[in-house]
Amino acid sequence: MQLINTTCSVVCIQAHRLDSKNTALHQEQMERLIERELRIAINDGVSLFRIGMNMGADVWAARLIIRLRDNLFPHVRLHCYLPCEAQANHWPELWREPYFDVLAQADEVRILQGRYTRGCLARRNREMFKGSGRLLAVHDNVADGGISRAVSYAESRGIEVTVIRPLEGPDAPARLCGYSKSRFQTLSTYSAVSSSGISASKRAR
Repeated sequence: MQLINTTCSVVCIQAHRLDSKNTALHQEQMERLIERELRIAINDGVSLFRIGMNMGADVWAARLIIRLRDNLFPHVRLHCYLPCEAQANHWPELWREPYFDVLAQADEVRILQGRYTRGCLARRNREMFKGSGRLLAVHDNVADGGISRAVSYAESRGIEVTVIRPLEGPDAPARLCGYSKSRFQTLSTYSAVSSSGISASKRAR
């Protein structure tokens, strides 16, 4: 039987603007808040983190997990769940580089389908939440429908939810809005299609 207290689905959903003059400072402050919760989870016995790799705090959190794994907690594993292979197709290059860097260092990458379709984000969340006992969610007080549904679904599954609030105030970064078109980098390097229809790859250690 799977021990649900050893798996933590990390759904960090707040994405910050890149054009704010204080972006670096806000990223540093948010990473401190996220790392604190990650350390608490590890101290509670969590060894597997699952993350949906949305643009924004997801990428920051994934990089923190890798850093903690490589420097302090070698037993920790990072599994990235992508709703579709084309997830980062139209992301700004500034986000795409760390995104693919995380995928290359993750212990496992799961890709649910090739192209974006309606409902693939919800399906990604359902896959991530299977067997999980804890959810870390980063969002502001005005959560959109997708975030609210993800949290509600987790709660309906008996998953413990911890909400990390982005910094508030006049200098706090706003949501990231708008995408710049860029070339698509395939994930075929990382994936091999399984019989279940979910692509998966594992990192050689």
